[in-house]
Parts: sequence; structure tokens; C-alpha cells
Amino acid sequence: MSLKSFMDDAYKGRTRAKRLETRRGEMVFSLEDLAERVGTKPSRSDVEALVPGDRTLIMQLLAPTQEPKKSHQMLWGYLSSIAADASPVPLKLAARDYAGLELRHGTLILEGTGHHLGERMSGGKIFVQGPAGDYLGQEMSGGGIVAQSCRDYALRNMRGGFAVLRGGARNYLGVGNYGGRIVLRGSCGERAGWLMRGGWLRIAGDAGDYLGLLMSGGKIVVRGQAGKRAGWRRKGGTIRARGYGQEAADGVLGLD
Repeated sequence: MSLKSFMDDAYKGRTRAKRLETRRGEMVFSLEDLAERVGTKPSRSDVEALVPGDRTLIMQLLAPTQEPKKSHQMLWGYLSSIAADASPVPLKLAARDYAGLELRHGTLILEGTGHHLGERMSGGKIFVQGPAGDYLGQEMSGGGIVAQSCRDYALRNMRGGFAVLRGGARNYLGVGNYGGRIVLRGSCGERAGWLMRGGWLRIAGDAGDYLGLLMSGGKIVVRGQAGKRAGWRRKGGTIRARGYGQEAADGVLGLD
């Protein structure tokens, strides 16, 4: 066993915590510098303890000359939320991956396309000026997101808040939703509302196959046509649509 492993085992990580504490308040010059101090998977509180209080320095960290490394993306995401929460006006940034991570009450205007936008946000607002990538608003519990469109797994395990998508969505929209409010003004792919337990999902266009698969609560309304096997193995909740494809489950409803 190496000396480092022996000390880590003996002190159960306390030596690392002490080292972090002694370095708080020192200048952070780059994402690499920040990652060296807090690691690549820190909590938001870990990042907040080390980020500079000077807004100019925070903005320099948020505007690297190159796209952040994959191992630094979550750090950049936390910084974007910390800066937005502290800003008296909406903060405009590039829509890099994890932008708005755990946002609490600020407002972000994101330009471009990124994945995991608004992940685990509990408040505030995010406006995406363009199409969002995968996992938009994953595990969000509050606040709101407005985007042009999105890719797969948008609003997965959503617990609260709202989302408005002005265009279309790909597959697995609102999987596991149990308290969020989702409005889609276009059409979506397959398995929207899969494992849904609460909240509601309103789709202005058409929905793909397996709408509301295994859902147990909540409400889905489709103004257009639903694909085949809508409501398959549904245990609860309500599904309404203009029409259905083949093998729709018993209990799905038409529109009034």
C-alpha cells in the first residue's frame, strides 16, 4: 500500500478536507486551477467556497478561450449558476454543457446548443436561444425553462417547475415526471411521459409510440395524434388525444 493510500485510509479523507480549507481565499486563475482544488465532481457548496467574489474574475472563468474539458464541464456549470444568482440582471452566456446546473434564483440567457442545461435547478429562469441538446432540465424541482426545441430525455425525473418548448422534442420527453408542468408546442418522438407519476404534459402536435408507457399518475393531453400502444401497461393517470394508433390501452380518452 502506498503512503498516500495509507494516510487516506487512516484519516478517512480528513487530510484532504483540511488542505482544501487552508487554501480557501486564495486566487483561482482558471478552471484547471479550480478543479485541482475541489476535484472534478464537487458539490455546489465546494465551488462556492473557492470562487472569487469579484464579478470580473468569475466572468473570466466563464469565458475560456477554448471549450471546457469534459472533466471541467460541471465546474463550469456551477460557476454559471453562481454568477447568475449573484447578477442583478439576466446573464447571457454560451449554452455549454451543464449551464445553469443547480440554478436557484437567477436568470440565464443561453446562446447555442448544449446538453444537461438547467440540470437540478430549483428556481430562476433559463431561456435557450436555439435548440437544446439531451437531458434538458433533468431533475429540476423549480423555476422555468423556455427553449426552441430539445433532443432526448428532456425534463427527465422532473419534480417541479415548468418548461415551454416552442418547437419539437425527440424521444423520452418527461420520463419519470412527478410534479413538473411541460408544454410542447410541436410534436415529439416515442415514449413521452414514460413512467410518469405526477404533473402534466401538454403536446400541441403529435406524439410518437408508447405515449404514457407505465405511467402511474399525472395527466397527458395531445392535441394531435398519438402513436401505437398509447397508455400501454398504464397503472394510473390520464391520457387524452385527438386520435390513437394501433393497440391503444383501455382507458385512454379522446378530447372533449
